[in-house]
Amino acid sequence: MRRMSLALACLAAPILLPACAVSPGSHAAKWHNPRDGMTFVWVPPGSFTAQVPPEPTSGSDPDKIAPQEVTFLEGFWVGRTEVTLGQFARFVKETGYLTDAERAGNRFTWKSPGFPQEADHPVVYVSYADARRYAEWAGVDLPTEAEWLYACRAGSATKFYWGDLVDDHYLWYRCNTEGTGTRPVARKRPNAWGLYDMVGNAWEYCKIGDSDVGFALRGASWTRCPQYRTRQGTMTANLLEEAVAPRLQRWDPNPKYAPYPWDDDRGFRCIKRASSERK
Repeated sequence: MRRMSLALACLAAPILLPACAVSPGSHAAKWHNPRDGMTFVWVPPGSFTAQVPPEPTSGSDPDKIAPQEVTFLEGFWVGRTEVTLGQFARFVKETGYLTDAERAGNRFTWKSPGFPQEADHPVVYVSYADARRYAEWAGVDLPTEAEWLYACRAGSATKFYWGDLVDDHYLWYRCNTEGTGTRPVARKRPNAWGLYDMVGNAWEYCKIGDSDVGFALRGASWTRCPQYRTRQGTMTANLLEEAVAPRLQRWDPNPKYAPYPWDDDRGFRCIKRASSERK
């Protein structure tokens, strides 16, 4: 069972420009959201190189992916961690919201995902629509795939933000969770911009353009899936690398296989864009 929906993701809407130096401006390094208690960390403007598919025009080759500089002229704040079970419970208590899994009568929900959770674990068993509703309530948004990748890499040029090899100091995944569930957020080392669990613990929904249904899942998770186990009993590095690969994809409105609406290792984190302060 493959839980990553990169194949379902469309091209986000970054600014594609030649690399250039951008002044970071004067923004607070952190922002505290009084609505849900989340601390947001400032991500400065800048660029990273990503494989970007061509525009879908007549005669274009959809398989041709060229590396380009994806540039952000403005910085933004990103949630220091994934949204936690406690924060999501606060949202539900205030709004009376029922998740898609609950309305569908699913056996597992965010309240009972099939393994023990505490308030400081990332909330899971939420759909993309659930994540969007939460973000709307919290006065923030979900990141685009390009924003997420830029924030995750934190200026690094290696496969992961800490280097090229899997390092248990930075992530929760099958090897160090034994496939038993999520772990408390912010227990591993952060990236250079102070963001925790950008790899592992829970997959994270990314917003795709103006689509109400198209999404990407990034970051990988604690997964219990047996096919992710090697002969040595560990999760393959290739899966983790693919989960953070600097490669943007386009949304397929007619996928061969419909994506799962929710799962026991899907969560999300939010973004607050500097431009939203001027609206």
